[in-house]
Amino acid sequence: MWCLSAMFKKKSSKKVDLIFAFFHLGLLLAILVYGIIGLIQGNLWRFSIILAGLAAYYIAVLHKPARQEIARRKKIKESP
Repeated sequence: MWCLSAMFKKKSSKKVDLIFAFFHLGLLLAILVYGIIGLIQGNLWRFSIILAGLAAYYIAVLHKPARQEIARRKKIKESP
């Protein structure tokens, strides 16, 4: 347990953040593919619940940071 607390106290590097982001993206895409496979197999409820869960996750967790990153990149692009 001490390992987890030590891990969260440290500031993470950009490399660790990048690895975490790609791992996280991969998991989200795998969940989406699982839902699509369920839809192909005729399981509409599984697909609907997974899609609703992913949409709620995006709205609750990812929407605000995504908008901030888009604005930051737009600002960088506009100022040469």
